[in-house]
Amino acid sequence: MTVEIALVFTIIAAALYLFASEKLPLDITAILILITLIAIPLLFHSPWLLERGIDLQAAFPTVSEGLSGLSSPATVTVLAMFILSAGIQRSGVIHVLGQRLFPMVGTSELRMILIIAALLGLISGFINNTAAVAVAIPLILDMARRLKMQASRLLMPVSFFGMLGGTLTLIGTSTNILASSILAETEDFGRQIGMFEFTHLGLIVLGVGLIYFVTVGRWLMPKKDLIRLGGDEDRFIIELGISAGSPLVDQTLDETGFASNASVEVLKLIRGDTVHIKRAKEIRIRPDDIIQVHAELRQVMDLIRSDKVQVLSVSGESSRVRGDGKLVRVLLRNPRLFDGKEVRAAKFWDRYQARLIGLEKETLAKRRVADEPLEVGGTALLEISRTALARLRGTEDLFILEESQDEVDRRRMWLAGGILAAVVLGAALTPLPIVITSLLGVVAMVATNCVDKKDMYSAVSWPVIFLLAGVIPLGIAMTKSGGADLLAGLLANHADTWHPILVLMALYLVTTLLTELVSNNASVVILVPVAIALGNILQIDIFALVLAVMFAASTSFLSPIGYQTNTMIYGTGLYRFTDFAKVGAPLNLLLMVVTSLGIWWLWLL
Repeated sequence: MTVEIALVFTIIAAALYLFASEKLPLDITAILILITLIAIPLLFHSPWLLERGIDLQAAFPTVSEGLSGLSSPATVTVLAMFILSAGIQRSGVIHVLGQRLFPMVGTSELRMILIIAALLGLISGFINNTAAVAVAIPLILDMARRLKMQASRLLMPVSFFGMLGGTLTLIGTSTNILASSILAETEDFGRQIGMFEFTHLGLIVLGVGLIYFVTVGRWLMPKKDLIRLGGDEDRFIIELGISAGSPLVDQTLDETGFASNASVEVLKLIRGDTVHIKRAKEIRIRPDDIIQVHAELRQVMDLIRSDKVQVLSVSGESSRVRGDGKLVRVLLRNPRLFDGKEVRAAKFWDRYQARLIGLEKETLAKRRVADEPLEVGGTALLEISRTALARLRGTEDLFILEESQDEVDRRRMWLAGGILAAVVLGAALTPLPIVITSLLGVVAMVATNCVDKKDMYSAVSWPVIFLLAGVIPLGIAMTKSGGADLLAGLLANHADTWHPILVLMALYLVTTLLTELVSNNASVVILVPVAIALGNILQIDIFALVLAVMFAASTSFLSPIGYQTNTMIYGTGLYRFTDFAKVGAPLNLLLMVVTSLGIWWLWLL
């Protein structure tokens, strides 16, 4: 091992530690890697080292190579796909498909899993699978509530099928795009991977995942559901204030017919320190009285516009709901902030610039909603501005279940779908590479207003972009220093007599385990150069070996940190950390065998 290789491996070890420990954000770690790789040959290049055979400039990326991750076709393509995915997401097409498919479910959990596989598995092949899962989660939770199914038994298939669907096409995951970019710069391959070049293998993997979940996987999923999603209709306990000018003053609620006219159920009337429950509708209303009612989302919206009552914020920051924001249902996910804490102490306004209006409960333990203890897994109704809502989507404390929204714009839905189809077909049927067709798609999305110019940049997951920009130079250093050849040689010494299927399985297993420690993209950058060098040594098709790395990095199910979609459902489904290993480990072992056999049969036989 040379000094140059040892230095590169030291940087990789430090990077793996920072990625796994998350002492720094992943994107900051990636930028630190980039800076280190560029700075070392500039700071420590000297005649003294050259005389001793240590050439750091030859082993490390140049400045332009170090910054190439920012302009890499992989980075630019992933950036464009985030924006295209946002156009599809906001067009409502996934909602429409869900509404068409879910009536077929009936009350069968098995049919629900089949629908999830069809919806998520196929869509995730053509838009960013993280975006597809983000849209699907509220749909699945809504169906679980309506059909009285266990939500936690459905959310894990949502994430897993999102990952499995990402293996169908080149643009299904950033992992595939990154691996294709690395291969294109390799003399032994020298081209981009085709859009549908491995789709047949992806379909096999997706089919195996489906068989697993309708058989063994169903019995391994959690039996107890901690998410409380309410009944067939969302009913929130809210509080209504009475002003001096209200037409209800000096009348009883029975006389005015308020409850039937507003389609609400009156629970109690609060006057100062006195609470009336049984006689709530028989007492004459006075100014400053508070009426506590059960109301559905539509009724809450109507009451906000009413001149008879004032819908009150119950979280302590302001008494009256302004009515110029949006109403959103949210799932409480953060135990540290919410579990057992009173509503007024949760500080929704300070943290999220949102007013808590009501809780989805049948009864209250306390007399006022503001005094009610919150529970992780419970549902709350918030009123929030559109600007604050964009920030709320980025927090892990809450998950947005549903927004009060307008009807789906059919024209925008068809436009967004047509643009995405043109991007895919353009890359598949013309000489234009995917980076060009995807950028043309972004222009079309903005020009047709499928993506607002103001929202275009917020649609991009910038930590992923900077992660790619930082780890791509790491792959260059692996190759230039000879580190990839060294690792491949060590593996080849043990595997030179192995059947190619065993080589594929070993590479798949190493990638799966590494992905659980670091990001899927970092795994690809480290191991694709190793796979290429290993293929050259063992005289095995390098494309076949790279496919094993790609598929393993895209389908790592062992923990909630192995892939972003797992992280998304981890808090939403209130899973334990070990639930993922319990369900995911058998599937990973099964896919290791099936994927390796499939690659051998399709490319090496």
